[in-house]
Amino acid sequence: MTTPAPSSFDVRPLEREDRDQALDVVWRAFGWGYRQDSVDDVFAGRSIEADRTLVAVDASSDVVGTASAYSLRMTMPGGDLQPVAGVWMVTVAPTHRRRGVMTAMMRRQLADLAAGGEAVAALWATEAGVYGRYGYGIASWRQPIEVDLSRAAFTPHARDLAARSPARLHLMSPDDALPHLTAIHDGILGARPGTLARDADRWQFLLGGGDGRPPAEVVVAIGPDGPTGYAAYRVREGKPGLVPTGVVAVQEVSATDPATHAQLWRYLLDLDLLSTLVCESRPVPDPLAHLLVDHRRMHARLDEALWVRVVDVERALGARAFAAPVDLVLDVTDDVVPANAGRWHVVVAEAGGTAVVRRTDARPDLSLDVGDLGAAHLGATPLHVLALAGRVVEHTSGAVAAASAAWSWSPTAHTAEIF
Repeated sequence: MTTPAPSSFDVRPLEREDRDQALDVVWRAFGWGYRQDSVDDVFAGRSIEADRTLVAVDASSDVVGTASAYSLRMTMPGGDLQPVAGVWMVTVAPTHRRRGVMTAMMRRQLADLAAGGEAVAALWATEAGVYGRYGYGIASWRQPIEVDLSRAAFTPHARDLAARSPARLHLMSPDDALPHLTAIHDGILGARPGTLARDADRWQFLLGGGDGRPPAEVVVAIGPDGPTGYAAYRVREGKPGLVPTGVVAVQEVSATDPATHAQLWRYLLDLDLLSTLVCESRPVPDPLAHLLVDHRRMHARLDEALWVRVVDVERALGARAFAAPVDLVLDVTDDVVPANAGRWHVVVAEAGGTAVVRRTDARPDLSLDVGDLGAAHLGATPLHVLALAGRVVEHTSGAVAAASAAWSWSPTAHTAEIF
């Protein structure tokens, strides 16, 4: 076993002269090869918020680690949009691994948030075993799917449903489609926890070309009263042969009603000269499975999606709705943000209401770590499941059932895009 050499470093805000080195660290850490785009193009194209970016700098003034955050707005249970720190770009130079660089950056970032930032942080994890130690928990789930297009027949009910849609489908460029996409997305924004608000830069990043991918194809459903749905996808040509081997990679399907939803999926499943449909992030459970005659032709696996970190217990719990009334005392542990640790009295007066959260010395009904509170925050990871895993401890009979019912939410949280 090799012992890493001693290392000293400082964690501080990104400065302009750090940007080139910082991006090189990111590219190496993610295995993206040699960076060809200029610093300005990357910062603009990825909407990097320089004032929310931290770097770790060693004694030679070399950047050896990065951590950044987006200023996001996310739908919480109940439909309200709340500010969320979208953590990303967390990397360490391969020469400085196992020396505490990442821990120092994550602790600094959380300290900055606790001092006046968002009450909730969220991220997509490249490695599942990393972020639990900083108080993050798995708050939503996704299904990557692969569909055999030769066997993707609709049920009679699904065919009738798609045929009843009054909308007509229109292929458009991303730029021409954008006003329709924005209207549809904004119209359903409050319906599902985990959904993110999008500005023009986010739409460009999702639908535009770059990073070796072409711009998305966009099909928009427009009915008598306006747009009712859209699908964004990219086609990958298959190998030459006697049978089609191309792939349609679906980025997103969004619809305001069931008929348009079925109509858009029928369009995608009927594209010519393709053999397979894939999508990296479908909700759990996925309504597409109930449109198909043979749902086993939709191969799916369960994977985690968003990891959530409750940065401020009082503010975070007060900014979401609860599915049932509840009156409980939680004993929360938090090794990174000490202000969260201790006992909290949580009172929700009625189903759909928000919580009144106060400090208390009363006997706890439940004990849990802040990471488990984050896991339950969007309503998709049940507290009773965490209790079965020994992560939530019940001190008062019935407290787990009551909390699990209150923290749950329908529809299930889903975030369509990785940030």
